[in-house]
Formats: sequence, structure tokens, C-alpha cells
Amino acid sequence: MPRDRVHCVDCREPIPSDARICPHCETVQPSPLLDVGVVVAGVFAFVFGAILALMTLGTTRMLGFLLIVVGFGLAVGGYTRYIDRQAGRRGR
Repeated sequence: MPRDRVHCVDCREPIPSDARICPHCETVQPSPLLDVGVVVAGVFAFVFGAILALMTLGTTRMLGFLLIVVGFGLAVGGYTRYIDRQAGRRGR
């Protein structure tokens, strides 16, 4: 299989790496921009939560801590998903 081909997320047939819709089963393929968006949203939530947690009191401080946890999870999860996809494309 040439390096410019990947497997469909649904039917696992080889398709061109730039295809957004599988020609076999017509499933929409995930975009790598989605991973970038998740990481950016996670970093934003983490930073905004840190600001809230450090500069407020009461319920807003608890919301800040919650945003820190959610932001950290989104950032790390999005990045590891990106790494997994890259490893899958290389066949490792």
C-alpha cells in the first residue's frame, strides 16, 4: 500500500489520504483540524480556568478549578489523539 493512502474509519478499506469521504462506504473521514480545535479549546479553558481560580472567590473559583481540569483533559486528549493518528498512518 503506498504511503499516500490511509484506511477508512468505518470499512477499513485503503483510501487516498486527502479523501474526506470514503469512495467505498461514503463515510465522512475525520479532519485533522478537529484535533487542533480540541487542543486549542483545551488550552483556552485551562488558561481561563486558572485566571478564574486565582482571582475570584466562592462558586466562581470552583468553576475555575473545573475549567482547569476539563481544559487539561481536552488539551492532552486532543494531542494524544493526533499522535495516535500519525502513528496509524505510518503503520506502527
